Amino acid sequence: AWAIALTMFGLASLAAAAGMLGAWTASWFRVYYLFGAVVNVPVLGLGTVYLLAGRRAGAWCGVVVALVTVAASVLVFASELQPGAVEAFATEGIPAGSQVMSEGIRLLARVCSFAGFFVVVGGALWSAWNLAHQKHAHLARLVGANLLIAGGTIVVALGSGFAFYGRGLPFALGLLAGVSLMFSGFLRARPPAAARANA
Repeated sequence: AWAIALTMFGLASLAAAAGMLGAWTASWFRVYYLFGAVVNVPVLGLGTVYLLAGRRAGAWCGVVVALVTVAASVLVFASELQPGAVEAFATEGIPAGSQVMSEGIRLLARVCSFAGFFVVVGGALWSAWNLAHQKHAHLARLVGANLLIAGGTIVVALGSGFAFYGRGLPFALGLLAGVSLMFSGFLRARPPAAARANA
């Protein structure tokens, strides 16, 4: 799930780079918006569910996230753009979602992003609260991993505020910093090499 989420961040970043360095088109913006604003954070949250609640809960949540992803993909690529979208694309920064996407699509993005965000951050706080006092090294490692992932998610959310105002470079730097924190958390969540060898 985390690998898929990072791939989505990568696709959104590629589309944003193409738009800012070349020229924004409807297709580049739709890719950027789908993978950067709608479906990536729920998939990130799915990884947290797998880590903390196990495979069965993760599988059920995975079905829900997959259905939401398919529905969101259809909606984002089939929806009509706002009347001022062409003018909004004439920027070296990032076009505002309100100038390009309908209110319904923007509401979907908010619901998906907030739901995934609260799962990731809530999972990190829950694991820190419940596991930090235990003496087992692997539990402390998972607490640290969750905190890094939550911290990265918060940094990405703060960086996304720059996208709202069309500021491409601060957004890109925030995305880089946040995804780097998340990735270090993903690596920390892996069992130690000796445990993997014995498995």
